[in-house]
This record gives sequence, C-alpha cells and structure tokens, in this order.
Amino acid sequence: MEIIDSQIHFGPGGIAETIAAMDAIGISAVMIDEWWIKTPNDPHYAVGPGIQRRPSPTAELAAWQYPDRFSYLLRIDHRDPELDSLVRQARDATHCRALRVSPGMSRDAVAKFAAGDYAPVFRAAAENGLPVFTMVAGNTELIGRYLDDFPDLKVIICHTGMPPGRLMRPVIMKLEGLPDSEAHWNKVGEEPLDKAFDRVLKMADRPNVAMKWAHASTMFDSPGYPNAGTWPWLRKAINAFGADRIMFGTDYTVNLTGESWAELVFSIRANPDLSDEEREWIFAKTARKWLNWPTAQEMA
Repeated sequence: MEIIDSQIHFGPGGIAETIAAMDAIGISAVMIDEWWIKTPNDPHYAVGPGIQRRPSPTAELAAWQYPDRFSYLLRIDHRDPELDSLVRQARDATHCRALRVSPGMSRDAVAKFAAGDYAPVFRAAAENGLPVFTMVAGNTELIGRYLDDFPDLKVIICHTGMPPGRLMRPVIMKLEGLPDSEAHWNKVGEEPLDKAFDRVLKMADRPNVAMKWAHASTMFDSPGYPNAGTWPWLRKAINAFGADRIMFGTDYTVNLTGESWAELVFSIRANPDLSDEEREWIFAKTARKWLNWPTAQEMA
C-alpha cells in the first residue's frame, strides 16, 4: 500500500537519512515543510518590519534529487510585498504543491485572520490553483470567510483543526509570550473535545475543504502507540468529510507525544475500524488528488 506523509520538517541536510528511514518504514513520498528544528526561525529573509520570507533550500534540493520521493510547500507571510510574485513562482516550481499559513499560534494572528488580513494569500492561491494548508488551532470556522470570498480556493485544515492539546499549549504559550498566555491557552484547550471537533466537522459542508490528520495524538490527548484513543475521532472525520478528503501526516520531527515515525504510520495501519479503501485514500490517494501530485510512473 502506498504511503505519503503530508507533513515533515527537516533541513539543513538530512536528505539521505530521511530516504533511509522512509525505505525502512515503507513510506513512498513526503511533503516537506522546511523548518529547521535547531534554529526554528530559519531559513528566512527579513523583507520588512516583522515580515519574513521563507525559502525552502533543503526541500528543493531533495525534490530535485529524488523527484518521486519529495515535494514541498511554501510558507508565506500575508504581508510580504512580493506575495503575488512568490505565489506565481510556487505555482511554476516543479515540486511545490501548496502554500501554508499558520495564524493559530498567537491571539494577534488569529484576530488578524478573523479580520480578513490573510485575503491576499488566499486570493493568490485561488488564482494560481494552489491549495493552502491552514493552521488556526481551535478557530477553523474562521476559514469560512475566505472560502466565501474565493470560491475556487482549496483549503486543507492542518492538525485536525482542534484547539491545542495539553502538550502543545506550552509551545504556543512560549511563542506568544504574553503575561496571560498560560491562562488564555489553557482555557482554549480545555474546551470539551466533542464540542470542539463538532465545530471543525462543520467545515465538511464545504466541498473544497480537506483535513490533514496530523498531531492527532497531541490534539486529542491520546499518546502512546497504537493511539487507539484517536480512532473514534478519525471515524467521525471520515463520516463527515469522507476518506477522500483526509490525508495522513505525522509531523514526526516535532511529535510531542513521543511516538516514532514508524509508530505513527502503523497507528493507521493497525486501526481495525478502517477499510482497505479508506486506508488507501488517507495514506496516499487524497494527497495525490488534492495536491496535484503525480506518481513516479506519471513522472517518468
């Protein structure tokens, strides 16, 4: 069965090691979100006050060396003065499949997202046929205004769309760094899981929205292989979206619940509630379809 991991981080370096691990686990291809773990603000260029442009040098090199194994996405700042040009370049880049915005890491960013400040990204994405991975933890319904404004837009909800789980809250608190960050994000994260996920599942009514099933063990506070506590939530997602709108991702490079890359893969393979067809869509076919990602045979 083909397996595509729709989110990992790496760089600088690590290409050969990643290929070896993929071969050992049985992963066909991965989507790289280049983000350097040891210096997580890199790589970037400052292009204005507080505005960062993020290239993907390791991801591009990996994709050119192993075109059937690696693709990548482009993180983009909605304030970048060359945004339209960057999105056109991403569209024309052989191995770039999508854009990504992550306004869910601070209240200020969420407020700007709610106010419509991210419209330039979504407009450009819609005009150039690129889907946008969008992380607005616990505020997924805010995507709706952009879908209304840009009917051709395709959005992939990152990390199940849920508010931050117990292990993720300290990360966001530190990034936001405000005196009341701890109190605020603990309150956000304490919303009952069923209530929070029901809000996410309402997005399934929009046919141009898909979900990336990543960080589920963190978001649903269900650590430990085989992560059986996440299985009922995945079933709810399938019932709402359909397996053909859910793509598998591990983000194993910053997995907060401690499972290995292989364990995160096999937590889906071991899920007795999934049919073979559902596994095929979640593991690979959804990513191929939504990201316009050709197979090795199609590339030949």
